[in-house]
Amino acid sequence: MLRSALRIHKAFAPAAASFRAAARLHTIPGLPYTVSHGVEPLLSPAALKVIYADHQTGLVNRLNELIAGTPYEDKLFHEVLMDSARSLNETQIFNNASQAWNNDFFLRSLTPEPKPMSETLAKKLAESFGSVDVFKREFTTNALGLFGSGWTWLVEDNEGRLVLLNTYNAGSPHHRRRMQREDETSTDHDFAAQAQNPYSGASKYSAPAKLMANNSYVPILCVSMWEHAYMTDYGITNEGRKKYLSNFFESVDWSAVEGRVFRVGGF
Repeated sequence: MLRSALRIHKAFAPAAASFRAAARLHTIPGLPYTVSHGVEPLLSPAALKVIYADHQTGLVNRLNELIAGTPYEDKLFHEVLMDSARSLNETQIFNNASQAWNNDFFLRSLTPEPKPMSETLAKKLAESFGSVDVFKREFTTNALGLFGSGWTWLVEDNEGRLVLLNTYNAGSPHHRRRMQREDETSTDHDFAAQAQNPYSGASKYSAPAKLMANNSYVPILCVSMWEHAYMTDYGITNEGRKKYLSNFFESVDWSAVEGRVFRVGGF
């Protein structure tokens, strides 16, 4: 489990709980569904193979190469992730560990047998966004606003509010210094001006540009906006990306999301 000081809970830290060092090697944990069947309607079997079997395998293999013969070699996966996040000299190790964690979290947010969102979760989302429809709209807008590769997140801040966050490349919500946000050098957001661009990736529901020292976010849900995640099934056009995001909401495991919001299992 990622350290409680960073408010990461075992119920929604699948990689931290699943990646294990065996003979000093990290391995890829299995998924709660059959990869060869895909996750319809979001991902065909071919697309899921690219994301899980090809990309994830490459990340973990590269991570094992990078940590061989270093103090990270005997650490658990979550320790590699968080310790490398604190060191600006371990960027390659962090990038591979963080990308593998993000990818795993994304895949564990999906199900081939989706069920409707519960009224309890819908009410919680409405408290932060006004309605579930507004949440989906703003989440989609943030995702389409990513210029390049990255991740769009629903996260919880230190005051218990649900907000949206974009991270580029292997950016992580777990550590303030490693979020890799395009706006992290900004001092203020002019949301009114940005709202004129429907794909600006920022709105009044977005996480603030600046975080206090040692602050982080609790990840609740994320979608991969890396090209390899959607190119197989949707191509590279903006219309394809819109369809990908629409199908994403049709494949989300809302029970898993609810468990992360309400800390099912306790701290």
